[in-house]
This record gives sequence, structure tokens and C-alpha cells, in this order.
Amino acid sequence: MIAMKKRTMKYQLASILIIIGLFSGRVWGTEEERTSDPRIHSVEFGLLPLASTKEHMGETVGVRERMRDFGTPGLSVAVIEGGRLAWAHGYGIADSKSHRPVTAETLFQAASISKPLTALGALALVQKGRLNLDQDVNQYLKSWKLPENQFTQTHKVTLRLLLSHTAGVTDIDFPSRGPNDPLPTLVQILNGAPVAKNKPITIDAVPGDHHLYSRAGYDITQQLLMDVSAEPFEEFMQTVVLDPLGMMRSSFRQPLPASLLRTAATPHLAGGTRILEGLHTPEMAMAGLWSTPSDLAQYLISIQRTLSGSNDGLVGRQLTKDMLTPQKGYHGLGPVISGEGETVRFGHDGFNEGFISSMVGYEKFGQGAVVMANSGFSFMLIKEVLDSIARAYKWQNYDFTNMQPPDASLPQQEVIKVPQTLIKASIGQYRLDEEDTFRIFEKKQHLFIDWPGEGEAEIFATPSGRMFCASLPFGSPWLTFVRANRGKKIVTKILAAHDGRQAFLRVK
Repeated sequence: MIAMKKRTMKYQLASILIIIGLFSGRVWGTEEERTSDPRIHSVEFGLLPLASTKEHMGETVGVRERMRDFGTPGLSVAVIEGGRLAWAHGYGIADSKSHRPVTAETLFQAASISKPLTALGALALVQKGRLNLDQDVNQYLKSWKLPENQFTQTHKVTLRLLLSHTAGVTDIDFPSRGPNDPLPTLVQILNGAPVAKNKPITIDAVPGDHHLYSRAGYDITQQLLMDVSAEPFEEFMQTVVLDPLGMMRSSFRQPLPASLLRTAATPHLAGGTRILEGLHTPEMAMAGLWSTPSDLAQYLISIQRTLSGSNDGLVGRQLTKDMLTPQKGYHGLGPVISGEGETVRFGHDGFNEGFISSMVGYEKFGQGAVVMANSGFSFMLIKEVLDSIARAYKWQNYDFTNMQPPDASLPQQEVIKVPQTLIKASIGQYRLDEEDTFRIFEKKQHLFIDWPGEGEAEIFATPSGRMFCASLPFGSPWLTFVRANRGKKIVTKILAAHDGRQAFLRVK
């Protein structure tokens, strides 16, 4: 609280000016407003299902019907048009127990969308001369030092490399924590020390050599920002990023205070089962932000305004351009970059257990959108909503995106009924990793997968014989069912993605 009270007059003035500028065009999507703009109706009833039978190919349906199909309790949408928030609206329920409705003010976990917001906080310190993008981060780290090894002898880890996922940071697994598990400190996570359950965070490739998405790199960034600012991360981000952008309902605080928790959505598995774990994490920079689509739209709008020549952004125009310049791979310094030429877009996706979200904004044209859901297996629903927005608002060249997973550019697929022989041959348990399995089962003569931490999703067949599950968290939704060579024609393993690089063996 003391740090919060020490906000400088400069930040207070900047916050007031930006909030006035952004809120002056804010439209909340009342029923009257929503019915007066035919494009909103087009969005809400213009979803094109990813999987469709031949006779219904090209037919669009409503957002609520698709929410039922995906088993998604709640959805929230904000649309940017003309460089301003055009409208925002909530659909469904925030919690399947209380049946609280989702509104434009309902908070969702933004998951990995936290990363570009964190990156903006880091760049604000670069703008002030307190950090350098290309200096060894160990020069700034105080509470913890990145261990040196053979990979860092000639190439050091820098902030630029951390923000763009090119620092060579080990992409470790972060085991889930139950509601009664002790919460580790960030330094314990960095060291892989008890009570943290993860391996130590280290460098396992030459920094700058190649792109590898690394959540752990943003744990290092979080510690860096705390050491340089001498503030708790959540207070630094509130003062330097969220308040100045006008993101008045958003917070990195963990756990959420009661005043905000009352308006927060509850995470669910696809199908409606509530999840009460995972609402509290010390890994704030990579996945800890609570926000709304309307608030995240302010982040997009601020960057668009800076690119168009405004001087009221958190960082200058040149540093903003650096932020949006792809490094190795498709990441800039925080955001993911898609498209080319006049239709370049920036944004990010977010995947936490029971929460999935996506945001995208055009560098030009002042267009964009944010969609958030409180359910596993809802990414393709979000994709269908974004595609509907793109058609209604005539977004240019929105047919491809680098945002993963899964294959977000997948077009509508014609599907056929999965043969009963294949359904019977597929039912069973399959090994996901050393600890977890997933289940394939039949429901009403359709084939479904029950995935840990996500819920249930249908597996479809195409006329060519290919199988796919659009919701699976891979870079591609295609599946290959491998049957036994002799005896009963049971499925012995499932190969995932285009190249079958992931194989799941049947559990006997």
C-alpha cells in the first residue's frame, strides 16, 4: 500500500489524460445500442461452425447456440472500430453454481495475455533509461541471478531476448497446484526449490539462437522488474501500466481482493464442471492478470494511437515499433505478430485451466477485438467469434494468424459420421505423459475425448478419412488413429498434429 501511495504526479496526470481520451469513446453495448448497429447482430448470429455436415456447409448460427455446442458457460466480447471501443457484451453465466450472468464488467483470467502487458511494463522502464534491452539481465537482477553455463559464455541473456522468447530459457512444465498446496515464492520457482514443484529455470540453448516459446522466461522478467522497480510486481504493473491505460477493473493481485472476486468468472471444464483450483499464482507476469475484454481493448487502442502519431502512450513511437517487430519467429517484444504489409496485426492468446482468451488489433485501421471465455476447450469458439467479427467489420486479410495453439487458420471442415467400427475400436485410455492419461469414449453414437484440465470435446471424421479435434491444445488439430496389425482392429495409438510428432499409446 505504501508503494501505491507513492505514485508520482506524472503518472497520475498521464493516467487522467489517457482515461479521459479513451473513455470518451467507450460504448457498453446496451440493448438499444446493440440493436441499432446491424453489424453487432451480424457478429452475434454470424458464427460459422468449424465442423459442419455437407448440407449445412456455409450456414451461420448464433453465439449462444455455439456456446452450448462447446459446453462453454460464459463468454465476453469487446470490439474496436475506428480506434475506439465500439461495444462490449457478455453472454452466458460467470458461474454455473450461482448462475451470475456474464457482463462487460466480468473479470476473466487473461492467462498468457499477461505477457504482452508485462512486456509493456518492461519497455516503460527502458523508455525511462532504467533498463536496457540489450544488456545482460544479470546486471539488473538482485534477488536472484540467472545461472551461467556453457550456453551463456559468449551470448548473454537480455531483456529483448526474454520478451521475444529467444533467450534459450528452458520451457519447463509447471505442475498444477491444489487449493490446499503451499504457494511457492517466485525465487523458489526460479530455483526449482521446495515448495515449488518445477525444475530449476535455466538456459539450455544459446541465447538469441532460435525462437522457443518459454513461460519461464517471463518468470525471470517478473523478478527483473521487481528488482529494478523495488516494488511488488502487482503494484508496479498497476501503477506503470494498468492505471495509465485506463484498465480500471484489471489487476495482477494474487489472490484477488474480495471486492474484485465478487465480479470474477469461475473457471470450468468444457461442459460446465467448476474448477476451484488455480485461482492464485505467484507467476503473475506469465499468466496472472485478471481483466475484461473492454480493459484489454485499451491496451490495443493505446498502441494503435501511438502508431498513428499520438504522444500519450506509455512508450514512444520508435520503441512501440520495436515492440511490434518480429524477432526470430513471430513474436515481437511481447505481442505475437501476424499478417504482412498494410494488414499487420498484433495480439496474443491465453490458456489457463478453465479460462481461454484471445486479443488482436490491426496496426493500422483502428480495428480489433478481445474475446474471453471461462471454459476449457473454448479456443475454437473464440476463433469462430473473431471470424464473425472480421466478416461483419470487413477486416482485411484476416484469414491467417500466427497465434497458436491450435491451428487458428483452419477453415470450415466438412465432417461425416464417425463409423461405429472405429468408435468401438477407439474407446479406452491413452497415455498423455508419465502421470496423466486421457479417455476416448462414445456418447450418443459420437466420439469424444476427455482431456485433463479441459473437459470433453468431440472428435470428427472428414470424407477423406482424416480425423480432427479442433479444440485440442496442439499446433494442429489433426489426429491419426493407428490400428493393430493383427487380431482385433483396435486403436493402439493416436498420432497428433500434421507430422504425428506426438504419439499417445493405448493403456492396456
